[in-house]
Amino acid sequence: MVAEGAQTSKITQNWADLNYICSHGQSLSVGWTANPTISNKQSFDNLMFEGGTRAYERNNNRNSLVPLIEGTDGPRGETPLSGATDVLSKSLKKGSHKIQFIGSATGVGGASIDGIGKGSQAYQRIMDDLKHLQTIATESGKKLCMPSFIWTQGETDQQNKQTKEWYKNKMSQLIADINTDAKAITGQTQDILCFGYQVGSHLHYYQHNPTYYPRIAIAQLEMALDDHSNYIMTTPMYHFDYSDGVHLTAPMSRLYGEYVGLTMNKVLVEGKKWKPLHPTSHRIIKKGKTWEIHLQFHVPKQPLVIDTKSVSDPGNYGFSITDDNNTASLIDSIQIKNGNTIIITTPSDPRKLRVRYGMTLDKHLKSGPQTGARGCLRDSQGNQYTTKIQDKTYRLDNWCPFFDYQLN
Repeated sequence: MVAEGAQTSKITQNWADLNYICSHGQSLSVGWTANPTISNKQSFDNLMFEGGTRAYERNNNRNSLVPLIEGTDGPRGETPLSGATDVLSKSLKKGSHKIQFIGSATGVGGASIDGIGKGSQAYQRIMDDLKHLQTIATESGKKLCMPSFIWTQGETDQQNKQTKEWYKNKMSQLIADINTDAKAITGQTQDILCFGYQVGSHLHYYQHNPTYYPRIAIAQLEMALDDHSNYIMTTPMYHFDYSDGVHLTAPMSRLYGEYVGLTMNKVLVEGKKWKPLHPTSHRIIKKGKTWEIHLQFHVPKQPLVIDTKSVSDPGNYGFSITDDNNTASLIDSIQIKNGNTIIITTPSDPRKLRVRYGMTLDKHLKSGPQTGARGCLRDSQGNQYTTKIQDKTYRLDNWCPFFDYQLN
């Protein structure tokens, strides 16, 4: 499927025999509270180190490779690795060349981006993984590459009141460091892409940073929309169920992994230029005593849908109109037109104001589709892509990320 509005490019990923993908970041990357695990068998010949998905929990045992099966280490369980690699393997299954993925969770719960960047123990786990794999590959006459890594981090930096620009600079440097250092080990020429999310837990940390404005989430969106960035947004996180207001359940960790795998497939296998659902342009029309904002979106799979069943309405479906002083304007109505445009009706002149999404709540709240910072706008990708996890079917729609859009 070619996503509507997406650009296509020549497929450049050259798969190796062994393809290393790590899950890096903070607690979600290592499956914190995601128990009991559900990916308890391996159907696609994917691998992990003998020490498990978190080899660092078991004396860094990297002596051999065994089937990739999720396990439990204390509170850590299901990681996104199985969901992501299963989806990728399924899409590549028809190929004649045997492609295997090696999954490793390398993150640290509660870590700032500084705590898992170059020079940290967590960063060194990635390089040590690759060095051991390169030895294994050489001894078995195989080739190794690292096509990408999974990223789940940002909660701590939101809590610590870091700025957008600070986070973007740190994230860009981390991706560049991994790209340089991993290539030096594997000898590959392809750039290593970061497949991340948009963090949705800022209100959970409200007592530490009392603001409704998700600076780290907006930084992640801006990186995802930057054509020069290797940060690819797979999904915002507000539509997932949480175990405790900030960590995912095991089915949700698996589901997040499948979102990652689906996006990896679009980019690495189908060669698409992937962008998340987001506003691209607008018109302002005065009609009598009211004003209409016609906000057009890039929609991966039309039509747009306002879905209040999957995500409860936090007020105006998550939309707000504000000035630079955060003074909100009234919204009379919100409707969809032509499958790709949101029309917001307001009684006052909205020119020079901002349309925001996911910022209608301003207090301490647990994350999630019924309780946290959220919105009700998605596309219709779930009409084509669904998955079944523990006998429950989930749609893989593209939900709209939190955004802050300037009107003129």
